Amino acid sequence: MKKVLIVLLLCAAIPMMLFAEDETPAKVREYEMGNQMFTFRAGPVIPAFFFRPFLSSSDGEKFLVFPDAMHMKVGGYGSIRYQGFLNSTMALGGELGYLFAYDRGDELFTSVPFQAKLTYIPLQGTIEIPLSVGLGFAYNSYSGGEAPSFLSLLATVEAGVSWYFRDDWGITLGTGLQLIPEIYGNNHPYSDHTTLAAFMPITLSVTYRNN
Repeated sequence: MKKVLIVLLLCAAIPMMLFAEDETPAKVREYEMGNQMFTFRAGPVIPAFFFRPFLSSSDGEKFLVFPDAMHMKVGGYGSIRYQGFLNSTMALGGELGYLFAYDRGDELFTSVPFQAKLTYIPLQGTIEIPLSVGLGFAYNSYSGGEAPSFLSLLATVEAGVSWYFRDDWGITLGTGLQLIPEIYGNNHPYSDHTTLAAFMPITLSVTYRNN
C-alpha cells in the first residue's frame, strides 16, 4: 500500500514540476538609453485662465477664469513629438504643435508651439504614467486687435495614463497646462496689458516605441 501511495505522489508531482519549469513570468518592457518614442496627439483645448498683473482695477479684472469670465471658447490642439531615452526612466526630445480657439466674437487665436520636452516615467509596463515638462517658444496670432502676431516664451506641464495594447504601440489620455506669456516693457503703450495665458489641452495620443 505504501508503495502505491509513493507511486501516485510521484505521478502527481512530476507533471507539476514540469509545468512550473515551463511557466515563466511575463517580461515587462524596460527602457534603456537609445530607445525612442514617436507620439501623435490630438484633442480639445480649454482656455483655463488669463492673468494680467499690471491691469488697473478700473480697466477690468486681473484674473479671468474659464468659463464665466473668459471671452474664449473651447478650441483644439494637435502635435507630433519625438523623444529618445537618456536612461531607464527619462526621455528627452521635442514637440511641434498647433493650437486654436475662437473668442466670443468669432475672432481666431492660433498658436504654434515648439518646445524641448523632458518626460519621466515612474510606472512602466502595460500601464504607464508619463510626467512631462516642456520649455520653448510659441508663434501666436490673433485675427483681431492691435498686435495680430507675436513670438512668446512657452512652458508646459503634463501628466497622463498610457496603455500599451502591444509591445510597441500604446494610447495615452493626458492633460496639463500650456503657459504663454505676452510681455510688454514699461515704456510700451500697452504695458498694462502684459498677460499670462494658460490653456489646458485634453488629448488622446498614439505612441510608437522601439529599441
